[in-house]
Order: sequence, then structure tokens, then C-alpha cells
Amino acid sequence: RRKARSREEARFRLVATNRMVYNPCLPLTLHLLLSFVAYGAAFTSSVQTCRYHQNRWYSTLHSSTSDGANEVVAKRSTSTFETKFATNRCTQEPNRKWLRKFLSRNSTKRTPSYRIAYDYDELVIGNAASENTTAVMLVHPIGVGIGKWYYDRLLKSLANEDVQSSRLVFISSDLLGSFTASSPIGSDSGQELKKFPLLNITDWAEQLEHLMSEYERKSWKEGHEIRNWAIVANGGCAPIALKVAQSAVEKSAPFEKDLTNVVISSPPRLPFFLEGTDPKRVQRSYRTLSGIAGQLFWKYALRKDGKFIQSFSERNLVGDPASLGIHWTPNCVSAARHLGGKSKYSTFAFLAGALQDGCKDSLNSLKGTGVQIDFIRGADRKQTRRPKSYFWKRKSSDKSAGLGAEVVKQETVEEYIERNGNRGGTSWIGGRISLAWEDPKGYARELIKLINY
Repeated sequence: RRKARSREEARFRLVATNRMVYNPCLPLTLHLLLSFVAYGAAFTSSVQTCRYHQNRWYSTLHSSTSDGANEVVAKRSTSTFETKFATNRCTQEPNRKWLRKFLSRNSTKRTPSYRIAYDYDELVIGNAASENTTAVMLVHPIGVGIGKWYYDRLLKSLANEDVQSSRLVFISSDLLGSFTASSPIGSDSGQELKKFPLLNITDWAEQLEHLMSEYERKSWKEGHEIRNWAIVANGGCAPIALKVAQSAVEKSAPFEKDLTNVVISSPPRLPFFLEGTDPKRVQRSYRTLSGIAGQLFWKYALRKDGKFIQSFSERNLVGDPASLGIHWTPNCVSAARHLGGKSKYSTFAFLAGALQDGCKDSLNSLKGTGVQIDFIRGADRKQTRRPKSYFWKRKSSDKSAGLGAEVVKQETVEEYIERNGNRGGTSWIGGRISLAWEDPKGYARELIKLINY
């Protein structure tokens, strides 16, 4: 029996040894481990490159000082915004009677509020002795990894502009759910919110209005009172700028000074401003994107150091791929991975159609008020493929009219704004869609002309 037991133990040790040596999962495990290490090294390198670019740009601005009557001052500050999120405030009642009855019994629970800290850049140029200070709020686009850094090139070009007649202040902040503004903390609980609710135009507009009010008080304490405001937005974020202008006209905004200018670059077509989307469809799309589908998309977009971001940007966002430079994709990847990738929820809200709610109310409120709406367009009209989302529909052209049917020219957004009594002007610069990044010198030149009249 002892000999049999010893033979059995020897056979077991041999089998175990063979399994350890020839385990087919071992090479795969080693391969995944090495890939993970290499991926981590590449990620660290890209983040360091992006941080170096941002720190270099910030130090360049920070070293600029006033010279006699003219000044060029740049700062980076932090602000905190408290919100209850518009989606939570406007939750629709359920259709089921028993569910409404159950919720009414537990209606004593109030809507939680959240504090969100975020960074914003401030650039001051012009005549330091001038009593006329115009403050300009820059609204960056929403997308994978897009944040206030989108206006870095523009701010650098604005710092080189010669403005002597007045004093201009440019403010570029991260929007809710983007880059540094993607970590909400419960005001009562102190716990971090894991997932953003569906953000909408009201949330983003209220954040900017709060920052504008905060900056008015700060500027007054420093001895430079704000005379008027202007707001600049790009493409699909135009409804945010128009919503802020509407609040200013209706005197419901927390800031006091008048908003006199709205500048929209790369404006969408007129139906975008007039036609809204189904809120239920937007909610369903956002739920889908916030699940596994969105997680897979986010990982795919960031893989291989943002290869998808680079190719998508070259096809859809710029006229000349060389205008993206070496910092566009690393900045996108770094911002998208910041704070555990929580900025994806603002992108998901955009893809779900949260900004396609129509601007009729805002435009009607601005009618006849003297608020000037100007446009900046890119001279590169190449349109190989229109950016789209599979979660919102576009109306297809009617091809059933036949060849003999009369072609009716569609009204442009400029013509509609002119009928609305808010028409300013249209400036043309280089680039296609991301104009502030493609042609920052031309953008800075035309922007100062539009707001410094």
C-alpha cells in the first residue's frame, strides 16, 4: 500500500509539473500582462505630453505682464457650481396610478443638490486704464475629451492682438461633465456621484450664468467693472449661448450687466434651431449609451492612443488634417481619461440629442431686443461626410417630387436671424468646423471686430 501511495503521489507531481510547464493559458496570460504594461507606458507618455503642452501654454500666458497702458494678463482659476440638475427637477410623473400613489407618500424626500468644482482660464487684453470692459464667455464644443483647452490656440492669438480702445476679458471654462467639471459631490452626503443624469441646455446655461455673476463681483472688487457681456459658441453648442442670452434679456439670470453680442461659429442649418426632438427618445438613447454600448464605444475611441479620434477629426472636423497638429489627439485622450473617464456622460448626452431641443423660445425672446447675433464661418466648404448620431434622426430629402417640380430655396439661419431683428454680420476665415483651433489668428481678428464695435 505504501508503494502504491508513493507511486500515485509521484504521478500526481508529474502531472502537476507538466500542467505548469505546458499550460496553454500561460502564454496568453503573459501576453496580456506585457500588453497591459506597454499600454500603461504609452498612456503615461501621452498624458505627460499633453500636460507638458498645457503647462507650457499656461506658463506663456502667466508670464505676460502689463506694459504701460496696454496689458496682457492670463490666469487659471477654479470655481464651484451647485446644481440639482434640470432632469431631476423636471421628472415626469409615471403613468401607473398605483406608482404615483406610492411616490406621493414618499414625496418628502427633496431633490439632492451637487457641488461641482472646475477650472477656467481668463485672459485680459487691451487698455488697462479704460473704463469700458467687455467680458466674453467662450463655450467649447462637446465631444470625446473636448474641454476648455479647445480655446488654447485662440487665447494665445488673442494675447498678440493690439487692442487700445477698450479692455477685453475672455473666459474659457469647462462645461458640466467635461474634463475638470466631471466630479459632482453631494452637498448633503459628501459622496461623489458615480454617473451623471441626462444633462441638457438648462444645466450648461445655468453653470455659465453662475460663473458670469461670480466674475462680475470679482472684477468689481479688483476695480474693473464689467460694462457688457458677449458669448461665443461653436456649432451644436449654439443653443447654450442663446439660452444664456434669453435669461439675460428676461432678467432671470444671476448676472447684472447686459449681454449685447452672441457669436456663433460654424452654425448648423436652420432646422436645428427651430425643430426639437422627442424628450422620451432622448432619454432612451441616453440610457442606452450609459450602459454597455457606451462603455465599449468609449474604450474603442481611446484605444491605440486615440486612433479613432484622430481619424474622425480629420474626416469630419477640419479641412486640412495638418491643422490638428500634434496636441489635438493627446489632449482629447488625456481629458477623456481624466477622473476615471466620467466626462463620457456629457458626450453621451450630446449624442443622445440633448442639445437638439430647438431654440424657438430663445429666438422669440431676443426678437427686437437689440442683442446682436453674428456668425463666423469657415472658407473650406468640403463636406464629404456629415457628422451624425444613430440616436437621432435626420429628415431625408423628398425625392418623390420628380424632375419637373419647382425647387424651393431653403431659408438660411442668417436670413431668419435678420427677419428676427438680431442680424449682425458674417465673417469668413480659414478652416471648416473647428475654426478656433484651425485658424486661431483669423478667429481672433474677426472676433475682436464683432464685439469691439
